[in-house]
Amino acid sequence: MRPLYRAWLYFVAWLGGMALWLFYNKGTALWWQPLAICAICVALFIVTERRGCPPGGLQLVSVLVLLGWVFLFRLDSGWAARQFWGFVVGAGAYLLGLLLPWLHPRFGQLAAVAALTLLVLALVFGTRISGARAWLTVFDTFTFQPVEFARILLIIYLGGELAQNRLNVKSAAVLGLFLLLLALQTDLGPALLVFLVFSALYFTISFSWLKLVLFLGLGTAAAAAAVWKFPHLRTRLLAWLTPWDFLDSKGYQVLQGIFALNAGGLVGRGMGEGMADVIPAAHTDYILAVIGEEFGLLGTFALLLVYVGLAFWAFRLLLEVGDGRLRLIGLGFTLLLHVQVLLVVGGILRLIPFTGMTLPFVSYGSSSLTAQLWMFGMLTRLGREQL
Repeated sequence: MRPLYRAWLYFVAWLGGMALWLFYNKGTALWWQPLAICAICVALFIVTERRGCPPGGLQLVSVLVLLGWVFLFRLDSGWAARQFWGFVVGAGAYLLGLLLPWLHPRFGQLAAVAALTLLVLALVFGTRISGARAWLTVFDTFTFQPVEFARILLIIYLGGELAQNRLNVKSAAVLGLFLLLLALQTDLGPALLVFLVFSALYFTISFSWLKLVLFLGLGTAAAAAAVWKFPHLRTRLLAWLTPWDFLDSKGYQVLQGIFALNAGGLVGRGMGEGMADVIPAAHTDYILAVIGEEFGLLGTFALLLVYVGLAFWAFRLLLEVGDGRLRLIGLGFTLLLHVQVLLVVGGILRLIPFTGMTLPFVSYGSSSLTAQLWMFGMLTRLGREQL
């Protein structure tokens, strides 16, 4: 048995033990869901392998999804149940990404139109939650975040344009309009993420110190304008710089996250023994703090190693892709995922201001999980290069 498969089985068995302990303390109504997640992941693995695509990354993703479900169940069984059904939809999205030619050159222009359309719909018809008009309700039954899909579509378009050295007025206008729409929604975390990923892709094909200074200047000016324009950004900035001065208000979440990580120590306080109930948005923005308190530094480090392993898998896959356009789009997908991880971890550790984004594949959120699995399916398909 190959080492990666063996490690995956060991981890699944360990998570199974954690789930059994939780079932003993919280009830067994959802006992079948982690088993179903494992079965679905195995089925996706088989389909991926039979399509001639590299399936190794799927094992790492399944580890993240299972870990997220276990901690959501520890926090609230209702969140875990909804996350499971989000994963079921996401599994279908993964297959769509794997089996259909989304990255065909003719799809590039349509991807840009679709990305902007989603943001316009959110701006006009969206619901404001946590200060951002970033949610759409469909048929009064389910709500999703259009930006989760829109930013993937934008990377498909920009990657194709940059691969042909076409940072022209049209592509610059699409990017600028995309960022402007996010600013009008006051959803600036994804705007920062998209700008960073675009900058990295641009410098991959055309680097100069003058361009770097120009991008840094534009980014700094945009950040200063955003802080001046949006009060909630000033609140986050103050919460980052001087949280102790706002212990009972804007600095509360930041400090509770730091306290949780500190309380975890080296090996953690144990599953279910943390003070997750005092951390605001523990199931979404701050789930890493919950994991850090209950699994400690070693557990948190192991989680981050899974993301590192996923990045190495993706880069190794991309090295085998002969088409420069596809390789650049795949790099954009990889950065879209891992730069988000860096922003989340940096915000919780108070290295940078917190952006309000979720930990990929782990945090609660059906729309983000579905979009990430769709993107991951397209990335895996690049291992075949038969579009």
